[in-house]
Amino acid sequence: MLPTQTSLQSRFRAIWTSLLLSIPTDFTDRLEELTKIVFTDSLNNLQLADDLETTVVAIAIGAYWHQDLQQVRTRLLDLQSQSHIDIQEMVLAYAIALAYRHELKPKSFISQICYDFEKRRSLSADPQFQAECLAKLRSTQKYVDQGISTITAHQGKQSLSGGIYSSLYYFLSTPHSWQIVSERAHQHHRLTRFAEPENHQAHTQVLMQAGAIAAAYLGELGNTDKFFYAILTRGEQLGDRLWREWAGVFDVKLDN
Repeated sequence: MLPTQTSLQSRFRAIWTSLLLSIPTDFTDRLEELTKIVFTDSLNNLQLADDLETTVVAIAIGAYWHQDLQQVRTRLLDLQSQSHIDIQEMVLAYAIALAYRHELKPKSFISQICYDFEKRRSLSADPQFQAECLAKLRSTQKYVDQGISTITAHQGKQSLSGGIYSSLYYFLSTPHSWQIVSERAHQHHRLTRFAEPENHQAHTQVLMQAGAIAAAYLGELGNTDKFFYAILTRGEQLGDRLWREWAGVFDVKLDN
C-alpha cells in the first residue's frame, strides 16, 4: 500500500514531536540543525559528537530517503568513515523508512532485516560486529516472541545491551501504543546497568529511538494532554516544515 501525503505529513509531525519530548532541552537546537543538514543533503564532512547526534541523523535519513533504501544505505555508509555511524544506525533508519512505506511489520521486521543484511557484507566497518549485531537482533525477537519481561531481558549474560536492541524490544512488544512504548523506554534506566547518571545519554538514546519508531509506525502519538503545549506545537510546526521540504512544495529554511 502506497502511503498518502496526509499519512506522510502525520509521520513527520509524530516523529519530531516524539524526539522533542525525548531529548534534553539544551539539545533542541542541535536536533533541528542536524535535521536541516540531512534534509538539504549537506552531509559532507559532517562531524557527529555522540550517540544522540547519530540517532537524529539516522532517523532523519530514514525519513527523508524512505522511498529508496539504497539511498538510505549509501548515506549512512558514507558517514561511517567520519562518525560513529554503524550498522545499528542502519537498522534504525530502515525501521523509520519501512514505517513511512507502510512496510514495517512488527512480527517480521527483524527477520526481514536479518535476511536483507546477511546478503550485504559491508554494512559495518567490522564484519564481526555486523554478525554480532544480527545475532543480538535475533535475541531481541526471541525475547519478544517468548514474552520475556523487561527486567529479565535486560539482566544476565544474554541480556539486551541497550541501543537499538532495547529500543526494538520496547516497540516490538507493544507496537500499538506510542505512549506505552515511550513509558517503558523512559523506565529503561531503572532496569539496567545504565542507572548511573553518567550513562543518562544511553537512556536518552533508547527513549529517542523507541519513540521515533513507534511514532513512524503509528503516525500519531495518541493522547498528548499531559505534555507541554509549547513542545507539541513546536513538533507539529517542525514536522510540517520537514514534510513540505520533502514534498518539494518550496525550499523551506528550517531556521525561519
